[in-house]
Amino acid sequence: MKKVWKSLTLGAVAIWVLIGVYGIVYNITYVDEAKYLIKGWLMATGQVGYYSTSEFFYQHMPGGLLWYGLGQKLLGPSLEMARLQSFILGLVIFYLSYLLAQKIGGKKAGQLSLMILSLMPVVSLYYSSAVPQSLAVLMLLLGFLFLFDKKYLWSSFWFTMAFVVRENFLFTWLFYLLFLITLLKKDLKKLGLNFLIAGLTLGVFIIPGLPIILNVFKNFPGLNLLLPINPPEKIVLRNLWSRQTLDINLYFKALIEFGAIYYIWIIGLLLVGWGVVKNKMKMPKDKPWWFLVFISGFNLIAHSWSAFNTSPRAIVSYFAYVAPLMAVIMAVLLVAKINKKNLKYVAIVYGLLVLLIPVNLGFSSLFTSIGKKPNLWLINKSIKPLKKIISVKDKIIWLAEPLPLYLAGKVSYYPLINHTNSYKPLGETEVVKNLGFWNSEMMEQWLDEAELVVVDENRLKLLEQNPLTLALPKMVEERLESDYEIIEVKEYIWPGNLKFYEKSLATR
Repeated sequence: MKKVWKSLTLGAVAIWVLIGVYGIVYNITYVDEAKYLIKGWLMATGQVGYYSTSEFFYQHMPGGLLWYGLGQKLLGPSLEMARLQSFILGLVIFYLSYLLAQKIGGKKAGQLSLMILSLMPVVSLYYSSAVPQSLAVLMLLLGFLFLFDKKYLWSSFWFTMAFVVRENFLFTWLFYLLFLITLLKKDLKKLGLNFLIAGLTLGVFIIPGLPIILNVFKNFPGLNLLLPINPPEKIVLRNLWSRQTLDINLYFKALIEFGAIYYIWIIGLLLVGWGVVKNKMKMPKDKPWWFLVFISGFNLIAHSWSAFNTSPRAIVSYFAYVAPLMAVIMAVLLVAKINKKNLKYVAIVYGLLVLLIPVNLGFSSLFTSIGKKPNLWLINKSIKPLKKIISVKDKIIWLAEPLPLYLAGKVSYYPLINHTNSYKPLGETEVVKNLGFWNSEMMEQWLDEAELVVVDENRLKLLEQNPLTLALPKMVEERLESDYEIIEVKEYIWPGNLKFYEKSLATR
C-alpha cells in the first residue's frame, strides 16, 4: 500500500512540475503580466514614488508589484525571470498544500491533496505566469499552517500579507481578525498583540503611499462607500463601476470551461456529499478547520460573483486563488474512505483522470500549443529590431501590448500600461489623473510631446467598440496624419500589426 501511495504521489509531483515548466516558456503573455513587471520595476528602481507619483496608475495593492519589481531590479527587465519567480512559488505551494492536509488529516491526506491538485493543471500554468496568484496563495497557506499550529502572531502576519499582495483578500483578512477574536477573547493581551502585528504589517505597505493609495480602495466596490469621494470623482468611478451588458453566451462558455478545467472539484464535492449523507462522514471538529472551509467557500462565491460581473471567463483564473485550499479540504474528507481494499480502484480512477488532462488543458487559452512558436520567443526576437527604433526616443506613446517596449528598455506614459481600461471621458483632467486614469485632453498633450507613437490597429478597433472611447481612434489618427510620419519597419515586432510614427520635421 505504501508503494502505491508513493507512486501516485510521485506521479502527481511530476505532472505539476512538467506543466509548470511548460508554462514558463509557452504561456501566452497578456497585459496583466506587463502591469506587474513594469510597475514593479518602476517602483523598485525608484523611478516613481512609492504610490505617490501622479499619472502612475497602480490599481492593485503593492505586494505583488514589489515582488516582481525585486526580481526585475536584480536581473534587469526579463519575462523569464518573473515567470520563474512564480513557478518557484508554485512548487512551494504544492509542498505547503501537502503539509496542511497532513497536519489536518494525516500523511495519506497530504498525499491525496497532491493528487487532487495535480488534476487541476491550469492552476500550475497560472502559477508560472508573472501574475500574483501564486504569491497570494502562498500567503494564505502559510496563514492557515500557523493557524492550525496555534502560532497566531505568524498567522496574523501571513493573512495580512495576503491582503497586501491582493486587495481581493480584504474581506478574508477582516474575517480572520473576527475569527481571532473568537479564539483569543479570553486572552486580551495576546489578542491585542495579534492586532498590533496585523496593523504594523499593513502599515508598512500603506502608510508610505497615503493619501494617494486610498485610490485603490476608491476603485473597490463596497469599500468606496466609507471613503470621501467628491462629485467629479463619482462621475469617473461611475463609469468604472457601471455594469456591462454581456452576451449570455459568455456566461455559458465560462461555465463550460470551468467545468472542463475543474472537473475534479465537481467529482470530489459529489463524493464528499455522498459520503456525508450515506456514510455519516465525520468532519474535523476544531475551529480552524471550519474557518478554512468558510474562507474557501466565501472566496469561491465572491470570486464567481466578481468574474460574472466583469469578465465571465475570469472565473477560470480567479479559482487559482483557492484551488490548493479546496484540494486540502477534499483530501481530508475523502482519505478516511480509502483503505487497502479500494486503493487499487483509487489508483485506476486517478490514472483515468490523468488521461483527461489534455482535454482539460484544451479548454484553457492560457498557453501556446506545442509546435507553435511561443509568445516568449517572438517577444525576445522583437527586442533587437525594436531597440534600433527607440534607442534615442524617450517620450513614447505605445498603443499596443507594452511588454516588448519594456523589455527593450523603455516605457510609455505611465497610464498607457492599461491604456484601453483606464480611459475616462471626464473633462476635469486633474481628477482623472489623480484617480490613475487618463482622458482625451491628456492624450492630446502626449501627442504634442511624443517623439514616437506606436499603434496596434487591432487595439484601435477595440476602442471603437466601446461608447466611452468611440471618438478616440479618429482623434489619434487625425493627429498622426497631420503631425507625424510613418516609419517603415521590415522586421517582425510582436504582436504584429504595429505601425510606427515619428514626429515630422515640421512639427518638432
